[in-house]
Amino acid sequence: MAATDRQTSLRGRVAAAVCSLLGIPPAVQAAARASDPPPSADQWSWDASFMRYSEVSRISVLEPQASVRRDFSDHRSLSVLVTVDTISGATPLGTLPATANTAPDAVTSASGRGINPVIGKIPTSQMTDTRYAIDGSWQQPLASDYTGILGANVSKESDFLAVGADTKLARDFNEKNTTLSLGLAPEYDVSSPNGGLPLAYGTEFTPGTIIGNQDTKWLLAGQAGLTQVINRRMLMQFNYGLTHEQGYLNDPYKLLSLVNADGDPVSAIFEKRPGRRTEQYVYWLTRYNIWDQDIASLALRFYSDNWGIRSQTMDFTFRRQSTERFYWEPHVRYYHQSAADFYHVGLLQGAALPEFASADQRLAEFIGITFGVRFGYAFRNGSLLVVRAEFYSQSGESFPKEAVGAQHAFDLFPTLNASIVQVDYSFDPGRWFKGDRLP
Repeated sequence: MAATDRQTSLRGRVAAAVCSLLGIPPAVQAAARASDPPPSADQWSWDASFMRYSEVSRISVLEPQASVRRDFSDHRSLSVLVTVDTISGATPLGTLPATANTAPDAVTSASGRGINPVIGKIPTSQMTDTRYAIDGSWQQPLASDYTGILGANVSKESDFLAVGADTKLARDFNEKNTTLSLGLAPEYDVSSPNGGLPLAYGTEFTPGTIIGNQDTKWLLAGQAGLTQVINRRMLMQFNYGLTHEQGYLNDPYKLLSLVNADGDPVSAIFEKRPGRRTEQYVYWLTRYNIWDQDIASLALRFYSDNWGIRSQTMDFTFRRQSTERFYWEPHVRYYHQSAADFYHVGLLQGAALPEFASADQRLAEFIGITFGVRFGYAFRNGSLLVVRAEFYSQSGESFPKEAVGAQHAFDLFPTLNASIVQVDYSFDPGRWFKGDRLP
């Protein structure tokens, strides 16, 4: 995310400011300066974290992570990250609420998940799954001003497998105050939906709707970045990213309702999305050291794709270093996106089907607001404890003009509220065992 400078004199002072801009607590900086190993020594660092994401009346996610990094004496390093995600709860199917004219009896989706429709309420289905992921990367200098990074990752769920790689080349200029970087990340995914692979626009529960067991897609993501130290108080970063996806891009569990002129859902069909997607974004980050140890950060991101989605993100944090060991950091994030060209709340029975259609609310127009605070404390042994607590609220068009008949009376995009709690602990086991302490 940013360049660092470990040189002396003016460049050394700039480096200290950059460390502050990057959010490294002064006590940890002091630990690094006081106990940096000699050039012939190697060093380990460990990190463990646990996050809980919980939506009101919807899904919950539990995510423990563990990572280890080995820094070698010749500025090479090896990093490994292991993640386990457990998700459970209710998720919207994409179908419209039942009306007084439709039977609200419980049914079962093609994936085997239970559905309990309630008149006027968005239908949801219960789900549970666990994802296991491992990421590894190797970094080393390629020349005096060049650094290369090579990584690989694997992620496995009960119905999904992703295998990817990434490579990055960074070049320092201007006495290491300017860094240019280029990165590429290919990925290959295999979808094996529970209940089988549904036919796009196939009618739910109809013979011939399930056409196989799995399908695949691939993607290639690229990023170009520029990080610039403006002065000893300010740092800026600019990124441009481009991603191309091709293959199976449908969500096999999402449905669309076919409704009659009264707005009564009479049947459900599986969604159909384009088989290609090209995404691009521009990202700008500014960090400013206001006082000796306090940092304000503002990030802007603009995104677009060929599905018609446009989004804008504004992210602001202010890090207040209350003592040498303790800091707190308020955070506010605003996100807005437009709807995909083929997003529909439902389709009229008997009308010609569009080329593509999806009722997945992740493709709808909505606004998401996040606010919260992060607390950090650096212990005398050099370890760091960080606790984050945030609240997220997402709202969309509750009563869209596209709705038909009775559906006009229902909230078709109920506000989604969620809480996020995360605890992170970073430490150097060598300092633990040696009993090293900061002043």
